[in-house]
Amino acid sequence: MILLVSDALIALLATSVVASSVFVTLRAWKGRWEKRKQIETGLLGRELGLSAVPDHSLGLTRQLQAFDLFARERSSWFRNGRVTNILRGQVNGTDMYLFDYTYVVSTGKSSHRVTQTVFFANDKDWYLPDFRLKPETWWHKILAAIGWESDINFSESPEFSEKFRLTSEFEELIRKQFTPDLQAFLTERPPTHIEGSNYYLIAYKPNKVLSPEDARGFFKHCCDLVVMLKKDGKTELLDLAEMKNSAKSEVGSSKVLQHRK
Repeated sequence: MILLVSDALIALLATSVVASSVFVTLRAWKGRWEKRKQIETGLLGRELGLSAVPDHSLGLTRQLQAFDLFARERSSWFRNGRVTNILRGQVNGTDMYLFDYTYVVSTGKSSHRVTQTVFFANDKDWYLPDFRLKPETWWHKILAAIGWESDINFSESPEFSEKFRLTSEFEELIRKQFTPDLQAFLTERPPTHIEGSNYYLIAYKPNKVLSPEDARGFFKHCCDLVVMLKKDGKTELLDLAEMKNSAKSEVGSSKVLQHRK
C-alpha cells in the first residue's frame, strides 16, 4: 500500500513538473513573440509615417463598441477585448490607426483567443451612414432567396452585388455613397469586412493577424478607400441630420396624438 501511494505521489509530482515546464516555456515563447511584434510594429509605423502608442491608452475598445466586431465590449459579461500594437497618425487630415484586437471565446468547456489586425479611421469632416460590408456567402444567398434577410444590391453593378453583402438602415444614402467608382474599386481590390458609422470607419480580416508586409498593403488600400468615401461627406451629414430631426418630429407628433386620444 505504501509503495502504491509513493508511486502515485511520484507520478503526480512528475506531472506537475511537466505542466510547470510547459507553462514556463509557453510564457517565455509568448513574451518573445510579443517583443518581436512590438519591434515589427515600430518599424512598420516608421515606414507608414505612424507613431506607436501605448496599449489601452486610447480606450479604443469602448470607443468602437458600436461596431459588430466590438459588440462583446457592450456586455459586462464578455468585455474581455484587448487592443495592442497600436499605430496612429494622420493621412490627408484624417486620423488613422492600425492595431491588433484580441478577445476570448468561451464555449463553457474550452476557450480560445481570436486576434485580427484592424484599420480605424476617424474624421469629423466626413460622414458615413451606418453600414456593414462583408463577402457574400452561399448562406446569405439562401436567406435572401427565402426572404429572411436581404442586402443592398446595385443593378448597374451585378459583380459587386454578387461578391458583397451590404446592409444599412439608410439605403438611399448608401446608394449615393457607394458610387460606381467606389464599387469598381472594391470589386477590383476586394477588402475584407468593412463597417462605417458617422465619423468612423473600420476594416479587418476576421481572425487574421497581418504580417508587416501584408499590413503595409492593407493600410494603404484602406487609406485609398477613405479618400473615396470622404467625397461629399458634409452634404450627406446634413441630409442625415434633417432625416433624423424629421423622424423625431414624427415620433413626437405621434405621441401627442396618442396622448390626446
